[in-house]
Amino acid sequence: MDNSPTKTKLLFITQKINQNDDDLAFVILWIKEFIKQGIEVQVICLEKGDFDNSFPVYSLGKEEGKGKIARVFRFWKLIFSLKYNRVFVHMNPEYFTLSGWYWRLRRVPMYLWYTHYKMHIHMRLAGFFCQRMFAATKQSLPQYEGSPKKIITGHGIDLNFWLKDAGNGDNNNPAENLLTIHRLCRSKRLELGIKALKYLPEDYQLDVYGRDVERDYADEMRVLVKSGKLENRVNFKESLPMPEVRNLYKKYRVMVNMASETIDKTMLEGMLFGVYPVTTKGNSEAIGLPISLEHDDPEEIAEFILQGKWKEYNVEYLQNIVKERHSLSALISKMNKYIKDGK
Repeated sequence: MDNSPTKTKLLFITQKINQNDDDLAFVILWIKEFIKQGIEVQVICLEKGDFDNSFPVYSLGKEEGKGKIARVFRFWKLIFSLKYNRVFVHMNPEYFTLSGWYWRLRRVPMYLWYTHYKMHIHMRLAGFFCQRMFAATKQSLPQYEGSPKKIITGHGIDLNFWLKDAGNGDNNNPAENLLTIHRLCRSKRLELGIKALKYLPEDYQLDVYGRDVERDYADEMRVLVKSGKLENRVNFKESLPMPEVRNLYKKYRVMVNMASETIDKTMLEGMLFGVYPVTTKGNSEAIGLPISLEHDDPEEIAEFILQGKWKEYNVEYLQNIVKERHSLSALISKMNKYIKDGK
């Protein structure tokens, strides 16, 4: 393993490399920004899909049907043979359980990106082994609040990718067409947005885009819609590949996202198109929004939408928040201050 200080050689470990994935396609943009900023990157991923092969990627073979044991041995073979002097793990702290000991023995600085609040054995080991743990907002990694290892960075939105289709004119889309776009799981609290429709006029409807990650929860949401007689006002849609999402944002003016403890990047992407995110007070403060809800309450969500104070903030205003606080180049630069120096 090459530990030469003259060149930062980053081993980037992530779940998926697929430029058309509905959830993780952005990882490719992150890696390209690392490379743009002078880092040599090799990637280990659990599975590989469509990709332009612009940097080296080694899949553990989930797309080929390889089982867990085979994937673990493939992982160990790769980390023992590849040449690198830094390790960056994206959202999967279990890799520190598998190999943190090895990287510690070899004195390879380790880093984690994690935007969640749950604590488990893998996360405890990550906290022990890592030099730094990066998070988009203060709500993530609450157990490490006050630790010098926890670094708050903001999110990383690739402005070049999104803005080429966004434009900067006014967004005059009707507020009656509400958007929700995220995975269907309990932490996203979709029920709050659905229940808010009961307090909105009949012409308001909610379009929900996302995969059924937690099938029982998704089924509960469909039952909630039926029991509330909202079948004509809530539309469950299929998830979309990231390139198609750019066109989706152009059709809306208001997004409802009541995910707790973290900010979904879809809110920031939508803001580049002038879509105002109605979200929790904590999320709003983390994003940098000028106004927000006070409580996580369906009736207050409806009142906030109807009052229309958010209309004062146009496309340019919302874009500037993302540019100044959540750009991809700024995010990677913040992390590189630690990664390049091995601190």
